[in-house]
Amino acid sequence: MTRFLVRLAWRVSAALLLVVPLGCKKKEAPPPAETSTTAPEPAPPAAPALMVIGVDLGNSIGPDKKVASPGGTFGRRDTIYASVSTVGAGSNANLAAKWTFQTGQVVDSSVQTISPTGPAQTEFHIARPSGWPVGKYTVEVFLNGVSTNTKQFEIKK
Repeated sequence: MTRFLVRLAWRVSAALLLVVPLGCKKKEAPPPAETSTTAPEPAPPAAPALMVIGVDLGNSIGPDKKVASPGGTFGRRDTIYASVSTVGAGSNANLAAKWTFQTGQVVDSSVQTISPTGPAQTEFHIARPSGWPVGKYTVEVFLNGVSTNTKQFEIKK
């Protein structure tokens, strides 16, 4: 009987060795999820920060706020226009022009609040019906309190 039990134990052990590896079989990974072949829409580029790119001076200005004929020499009774070119976008930005005589005396200054969304022109001007003193002048442009551009001009007889 012991021989019978030993044989039985061997057979059971052999059967378990065959069955156990089948039950412990590693599960296969699920197939990869289907991916779209179209790329996602790129985000629109952010508008560049607002900046001054130029200042033109002249004695007349067009409806587009650009100086009709840029120059640096004016007559005593001319109205002098400054056309300030900006690019980029900004909300409630302060654009200022300070006009000075050769002695450093401030002739005029003014500030405009602008909110461009792309290239833009802003116009400043000075006039003196009694006539400007002959000499050299400067207009300095500021964006949000920071000097960005300076132009010199002259008043002649």
